[in-house]
Order: sequence, then C-alpha cells, then structure tokens
Amino acid sequence: MTCNMPAEARRGRLIADLRGFADFLERNPELPIPKFRPVRMSVHPRYDTDVATEVEAIAEVERIAALLGVVPRTDEGQHVACVNFGMVTYEAVLVTQAAMDRRDALDSYRSSISTDPPSGA
Repeated sequence: MTCNMPAEARRGRLIADLRGFADFLERNPELPIPKFRPVRMSVHPRYDTDVATEVEAIAEVERIAALLGVVPRTDEGQHVACVNFGMVTYEAVLVTQAAMDRRDALDSYRSSISTDPPSGA
C-alpha cells in the first residue's frame, strides 16, 4: 500500500503513475475525457501531511500557496490554494471543523423536509 511508503518513494510513484495515465489516455483516444471540468488533484493537509492540528493545517495550506505562487482563498471555513495547468488543477484544501459542524447542523433538518403534499390535502 502506498500510504506506508516513504514520502520520497510515494512522490516518485505518483509521478510515474501520472505519466502512465497520460500515456494510457494517448493510446486510447476513443475514451471520453471530462468536457467541462478539470482533472483535479486535491491534497488535504489534515490527511495527506504530518500536521496534527487545524491551526497547523491552515498554515500548511498557506505554505503550499506560497510554493504555488498564489494567494490562498478563505471562504466560510474553507482554505484553498489552487493552481491550474489548463485542464489539470492542483489544490490544497482544508475545511475547518467549525465549517463541517455548520454543514452538519444544516443537514440535520434534511429528514424533516418533504416535497410531498400532506396526506388528505
């Protein structure tokens, strides 16, 4: 399993696999590709790096943004650093616990809402 590989080996494996995937697509032109959205590689600092806290994860998104030469976006608890390579996007994403809690609270009402008319109406 690649998650148990040393970081340098995982990185080399990912690069080789991406090249293999590109070669595969080139050899199989009959396969459809996304028409309206990019292929996206998302890195989630809480899971894909060694950070331990949400504060560290936010700092990691900011560090990645600096490496990418972009300004990170922050919107309602989502911290994103993103760079586009035409139809391919690399992004680092962190959704804060507070943002996830707000979403859970909003969704908690979902089972109480029905679009069916009341019986007998």
